[in-house]
Amino acid sequence: MTKIPRRWLGVVVLLCHIFLSMPAICQQLPLRYYGQEDGLRNLGVTALARQANGYIWVGTENGLFRYDGARFQRFDISDEPGALYIAALHVDASDRLWVGTLKGLYQLRGQQFAPMRFKNAEFAFHWGQVFAQFGPDRLLVLSNERIWQVTSADGGATWQARQFFSAEQLLQRPEMQALHSLHVGPKGDLWMGCEHSLCHYDQGKLAVLGKKEGLPAKQWGALLHDRQGTLWLRGEKQVFALPAGSGVFLNRSPPRDEQKKQERVPLLAEDHNGMILSQQDSGLIRWDGRAWQSFAEGNGLNVSDGISAILEGGNNGLWLGSAGRGLIHWLGYPDWENWTSRQGLPHNIVWSFLRDQAGQLHVGTRSGSAVLRKTGGFAILPGRYGGSSHEWISMIEDGKGRAWATTLSGTLVRREPGAAQDTLIAKLPVSNGMFFDRSGQLWLNTQRGLYVIRHPDVASVPLPVAEISAVTGAKDVNVFHGCQSTSGVLWFVSDKGLLRYDGKEWSNPRFAGHGTPRGELNTIACSRTGNLWLASLDAGLWRATEQRGTLAIQDITPPLLQKQSVLALLEDSRGWLWVSSDAGVAVWNRNQWRFFNQQSGMVWNDSNTDALYEDDDGSIWIGTSNGASHILRPESLFLPLSLNVLLESITGDGRQLPPDQPVRLPWASGALNFRFAALSFQNHEAIEFHYRMKGLEREWSQTAAPEVRYSALPPGSYRLQVTAENVAMETTSPVVETEIVILAPWWRTTFFYYVCGLLLLLVPFLWQRHRIRRLLARQRLKEQLARERAYELEQSREEERKHLTREIHDELGQYLSAMRMGVSVIGIEFGDKNPELQGKVQRQVSLVDSTIKIARNIVSALRPSALDMGMVPALEWLANEFSENTGIRCVLQIDEKTIVLDERRATTFFRIVQESLTNIGRHAQASQVEIRLNRKDAQYLLEVRDNGKGFDPLLRKKNSFGLIGIRERAFMLGGSVDIVSVPGAGTTIQVRIPVEDAGKAK
Repeated sequence: MTKIPRRWLGVVVLLCHIFLSMPAICQQLPLRYYGQEDGLRNLGVTALARQANGYIWVGTENGLFRYDGARFQRFDISDEPGALYIAALHVDASDRLWVGTLKGLYQLRGQQFAPMRFKNAEFAFHWGQVFAQFGPDRLLVLSNERIWQVTSADGGATWQARQFFSAEQLLQRPEMQALHSLHVGPKGDLWMGCEHSLCHYDQGKLAVLGKKEGLPAKQWGALLHDRQGTLWLRGEKQVFALPAGSGVFLNRSPPRDEQKKQERVPLLAEDHNGMILSQQDSGLIRWDGRAWQSFAEGNGLNVSDGISAILEGGNNGLWLGSAGRGLIHWLGYPDWENWTSRQGLPHNIVWSFLRDQAGQLHVGTRSGSAVLRKTGGFAILPGRYGGSSHEWISMIEDGKGRAWATTLSGTLVRREPGAAQDTLIAKLPVSNGMFFDRSGQLWLNTQRGLYVIRHPDVASVPLPVAEISAVTGAKDVNVFHGCQSTSGVLWFVSDKGLLRYDGKEWSNPRFAGHGTPRGELNTIACSRTGNLWLASLDAGLWRATEQRGTLAIQDITPPLLQKQSVLALLEDSRGWLWVSSDAGVAVWNRNQWRFFNQQSGMVWNDSNTDALYEDDDGSIWIGTSNGASHILRPESLFLPLSLNVLLESITGDGRQLPPDQPVRLPWASGALNFRFAALSFQNHEAIEFHYRMKGLEREWSQTAAPEVRYSALPPGSYRLQVTAENVAMETTSPVVETEIVILAPWWRTTFFYYVCGLLLLLVPFLWQRHRIRRLLARQRLKEQLARERAYELEQSREEERKHLTREIHDELGQYLSAMRMGVSVIGIEFGDKNPELQGKVQRQVSLVDSTIKIARNIVSALRPSALDMGMVPALEWLANEFSENTGIRCVLQIDEKTIVLDERRATTFFRIVQESLTNIGRHAQASQVEIRLNRKDAQYLLEVRDNGKGFDPLLRKKNSFGLIGIRERAFMLGGSVDIVSVPGAGTTIQVRIPVEDAGKAK
């Protein structure tokens, strides 16, 4: 029996003892190292921080870098010497990033870092725990061994700094003169590493903890409260813990042999399972609640000069900063374990697993089998058949605790519980695996047929199953895999198709539904629901259901398995389907698919045939070509995974554009480059971006690169839409949009089109306007001529009135006066002698007087003689006549000093007042009338106001010639008329006439 060489076994054991002198998990860590080839130009990592959006910030000895899952981007803090050394990073409660350097304090604002300068403080930072959140917009900063409080009263726009402790408080406690670290507890109290003690400040009280509380005199550089409320302290070499509610610290220091290096920055962190993380000289240590576990070079962790920063990443694993090896990503932490030949496996090609009744895990490899030791690492037990010369392709246990194993070469052995040697049972053709049915029969699949051991307890001789040759019509049948359904039916896949055995007869069932599976079926799994899972090496996965002698088949191949070879199927106790392939492992929880590979924490992508195994605790083992992977908590694989896409940068027109604002660029400004970031680090290589330029494209485009370029966008308004999809996790981000406006050239602007349109309409418009203006001018001319003609007529009438007035007054008046005198003389001469004649003479005199009076009235109506004496006497006469004739009180107010009217204006005003009084007397039913005439600037203003019944100007009669005449008389002299009347409130007529004629004014 060939065994592993003792010298190599000794080396493995020695390595475990050297690197794991404390209780540890001896496993191969799935690590990803980031260095200069990834864009991290400095490998001396000093600090790590993560923002809420997912960006990971990496501080180094020579600059600050941001990692988005695809690249590292350098951010320049300052050109000042010493500012490139990043001493500390902190993300506050408002997701603001603070950076402490050897030369000052900086804050990220947008895409730039702003120096935080204060009149009363100059900050300088060194290694250690120097930031703590003390409330909203309140940050505690440890600089030059003093604590400063940096606060903002306006939401972060401006900041002020002051010392947290007064000079008096510092004098009362000498220990406070030298502070090394600070930490705010869950109750808002402040803990500080001070001098060689621990200081506690709560509600104004300051206490110093030390020897009395079980704490040695050390400089405590790292402080942490875990989720249980325990306070952890870390110095250069020692770790102490103060449980919640206790007053005495417990010594939790790791072995001193692993803490020899001096001047190391102490670190403490808590992972999302509540385990405490810290560092040792050669790697990482983890407190599991009972002891420290060590991870160092024996696990594949190479940290050069040590771990300088720890960042717990949740579902994204664990991030470690190293002094000399750059950034290290522990993939799948802490849910994945990996084992290789470095941990004692006989070979890295792993074929099979078996947990026996004694609790030992057996692993079959290409060079024999081994068992997992409780102390960590694998060991090769003596007495195993063939030693390291056989490939243990399959292992299974019967009801009596006996392990059966078969090799790739066909050797079948049985291992009795507690036996020192394996028992050789038979030599068979090349084996493909085996399984026990529920009746206890052992079925063995080989490349040259199917064998069965009917009664393993009585006779262990495998018997060939000849019936399958009759069913398939072939002598040699390569049986790949088999299983038993819930109904008790046995199913096998072979190179001659699917075989079925119901305990009585064999058959080769036909497929219904969507036809025969593509390629040759190579593996099968029986579901607890009665279905069958079938897979092919030629990339395909199907679900089959037996229906009346046929199998209804449905293709359920997920996208990531479309072009992969399926190597093994397993339905676990949860009913989940596990599918291993040459590119990783897919899991279906009957609701969602997830895909895992090296980027998820697996030791290797290429898994092996039938190398899926569910352990007693529900965990899953996977055999690969480079070791074994163990998924400790499969439920964690389906935890909600948030995926967001960010528009990280926009470059256009030769400059960097703000990604959070709409883009407005002139036409022909060059190409537009958009860079995205999907800040999910789990299976980041499976992230695909879908994008389209809405307004230019209808269909979505796809790219794996986080960058797209659009050249020479035509003028218009667009919206760039981007979404990210993690195909492996079946997770899609919300769509992110940004507005883009490409301004048109001047000859394609709307303004230019309007100008062109206006020009097209300009000629007819101008022609039409000219025509209209000519028509209007002609109309105005006609109106002017009509007014002038009317004025001339009115003047002619006035002259005629004057002439008639003179004729009547001078001639008719003289004749009537002479007639009266003649009649009167006749009466005097003959009246005494003839009394009858005297009466007739008196009647004739009265008749002549009436005629004279009528003549006078006619003269007054035609043209009152008062007009010849001036405007004021004429209006006074008119007002008196109106009052005497109507009994309506008439008040006249004239500013005689400013009223100098020519005959035309005097006559016009007189006639307007005359017409107004006539209307009032006929219609107004007024008791009082006011007439006002004065001069205002270059106009004469006449107002005739009554307190009569008024009227609605909109409803006045069409034949209101009096008002029309008033307007026409005013218009003849270039004036205007306003008539204001309210029913029941009287009427006011306002007339404005220029002092001079327009022609004379010019």
